Amino acid sequence: MRIEAEGINRHIGARLRLLRKKRGLSQADLGTILGVSFQQMGNYEKGRDRLSAAALFLLARFLETSPAAFFEGLSRTDAGFAEDQANYAPAAELPPRPDRLDAAFGRIRSQRERALAVAIVETIARCDEGPP
Repeated sequence: MRIEAEGINRHIGARLRLLRKKRGLSQADLGTILGVSFQQMGNYEKGRDRLSAAALFLLARFLETSPAAFFEGLSRTDAGFAEDQANYAPAAELPPRPDRLDAAFGRIRSQRERALAVAIVETIARCDEGPP
């Protein structure tokens, strides 16, 4: 159980780092929200220390995301009872596709090109939905 929790803490920390960097914030910026030092934020991001549910909620609110964003990419490879040993696969190396899309969109400076990007994504989404 301890090894499993450590993997989850590392995953949450990696997601926190990704979300923080995506918004151009420092560890000190987030530390201010929780009332901790930037060194402590580094421990959270490395998964050395675990974040409480309240801390995750406050960080999610500050980062303008859902608390669920910290758990994206965390998957259980086997189905079973809670007592079974679960394998969690931290996927911090490659951000989930919505984050990549959001990050790329954020780099587009031109309003015209942003509108075109939205139109392309909406067109692809409609094609995936099938006929109306």
